[in-house]
Amino acid sequence: MTWDEAEGAFVRADIYRGSATRPGLWHELCTHRALIECVFGSVSRIWLAGSFVSGKHDPGDIDLTYLIAPEAYGAVTEPDDLADLANLGDREWCVKHGMRIDAYILRLPATKEFQDLGVLGAMAPQDSEVFEALGLYDEIWQRHRDSPSRRRGYVEVAL
Repeated sequence: MTWDEAEGAFVRADIYRGSATRPGLWHELCTHRALIECVFGSVSRIWLAGSFVSGKHDPGDIDLTYLIAPEAYGAVTEPDDLADLANLGDREWCVKHGMRIDAYILRLPATKEFQDLGVLGAMAPQDSEVFEALGLYDEIWQRHRDSPSRRRGYVEVAL
């Protein structure tokens, strides 16, 4: 989805008309995203998950993962910026600052060509760990809390 499509589907859709939480949550997400972009310059994609992308009329928060291009991710080295990112990835800090956001921040792999993934020495350094982290969060967002055999999923928003 695009950013506008996500807002249309999860905030403005007729089925959510009258929701007590969705418009406010979206506003908080917009603020949170702007703060993340102040540090990184941009966000490549976002995975939206949890009750916000479900049929729940009034979700309590937004679960998401920011996917950051490797160049932008690696450029953040200033202690103040790193501290800001730590705060923005801390659910308690976010709630304390008026954002019901549960966010994770992951680097995207530097390896661009699919055929390079299995070639010894062709994968970019540290991409193995990056792919492991992406796979972990993919699996987390796919699981349902009530039953490990029930799937739930997430929505990828391209920016």
